[in-house]
Amino acid sequence: MIKTWLALIVLVLADSAGNLYLTQGMKQVGAVSSLNPQEVWKTVIKVLSNPLLRLGIVCMAITFFMFIALLSWADLSFALPATALTEPVNMLGTKFVLKEKVTKVRWVSTVLICVGLVLISLPN
Repeated sequence: MIKTWLALIVLVLADSAGNLYLTQGMKQVGAVSSLNPQEVWKTVIKVLSNPLLRLGIVCMAITFFMFIALLSWADLSFALPATALTEPVNMLGTKFVLKEKVTKVRWVSTVLICVGLVLISLPN
């Protein structure tokens, strides 16, 4: 069970870091303004040349591999809901790293997610 929780912690931290890096990187790259193939290609080049986006992609790859490892040790009925632990961590990153305004409704919904996480982690 310790192995499962360690994998989950790595997954949560990698996912949250990845989301923060991807957000910061895309703010540098700018909005995707068109789905025209030439514009998409230009955006792909910008994305691949941005260090924050590359770091975000690495973090998301770590998240993926931790998730498939987690699935090899734990039931999907535990593993999938447990990944919702990324939500409160993402919310904290949104507030304190990205300095975004987080509404009360979003904080309340994050607390509800945490309550659900406690419930699924209880022994059978």
